[in-house]
Amino acid sequence: MLTKHNYVQIADNWDQETILECCKTGGSDDCNCDCCYDTWQDELNKVNPAYNYIVEYAGQLQNKVDFITSRRDKYKSWVDELDKAETLARDICHQLKLIAVQSEKIWYNSCKAVEAIDILFCMIRDIFMQIDKLKTLYDSLQNCITRNNDPCLVKGQGILKYLDDYKTKLDATVKTRDDIIKNIIDAIRIGQLIRNNISTKDCPCKDDPPYDPCADNPSPCATVEGAVYYGFKTVICEWYNAFACDVDCTSSPQTSDKQDNCDDGQCELKPTFDFPICNNSFKIEIQTWVDKDNTCLKDLIPKLNKAKMQKEALAACKTSLISAIKAVNPMERCK
Repeated sequence: MLTKHNYVQIADNWDQETILECCKTGGSDDCNCDCCYDTWQDELNKVNPAYNYIVEYAGQLQNKVDFITSRRDKYKSWVDELDKAETLARDICHQLKLIAVQSEKIWYNSCKAVEAIDILFCMIRDIFMQIDKLKTLYDSLQNCITRNNDPCLVKGQGILKYLDDYKTKLDATVKTRDDIIKNIIDAIRIGQLIRNNISTKDCPCKDDPPYDPCADNPSPCATVEGAVYYGFKTVICEWYNAFACDVDCTSSPQTSDKQDNCDDGQCELKPTFDFPICNNSFKIEIQTWVDKDNTCLKDLIPKLNKAKMQKEALAACKTSLISAIKAVNPMERCK
């Protein structure tokens, strides 16, 4: 068994047929050339410019994505701030409408109060006119008794006693007239002041459309054609209309194109704000810029990711070729 597997000398050219076509002769007699060294070197020469190109291309894409993202975020922050301003403006509108509605009710109640006081004044005036007539009748009766000079009529007795009591009460009633009339006049004056300070609008008449203070959706600041009013409610409604509180946000607003460049003297002063902010042309324009940048990023980011993958693949290929070439470099091996 030991003689069956004896050592046999192998010929020197045993691998001649296995040498690949890529192997090239060269070097010293003590160092044989390694297969595919030159081929790997050629591949590395091809990979290097491709890698440098993809690095530059990916870098440009990354810079563009970073720039557009930063610009988009800045625009988005402007839109967010304008949205916050819109929310605050709508809150102010709600408070202004609440004040205007309550002012309208106070104005209406003051009109009714003045009307009631006028009726009360007429009633009191009629009472004192009747009292004046009673006073005239009393004076006539008193003159008649005095001129009659009847000895049966003794002062302080009988009918004269009751007549004196009536005179005392009549005088007491007459004395209250001045104070009552003064208070009624003050009430009318104060009621008119309240009404005029709320609104100088004429009180609703019977022929006017009826005012409903309990309406579900009142419009206290509706524009009245051909009339100008003053007062607290008018000031509130001026602010209410200035904030365009009754204007809703449009679902498809008209936008203007962004002007990147303009000549001196031809640029408009921007931004110009008006209410409601949700319909403001500048805010809509910024939102358009945000949308355009988002669309651009949707197109650039997949390209950037693909370029990064190619970059990593070429970098791995380059590293592998460099390591392989270094390992079989004849100049290194023959040192």
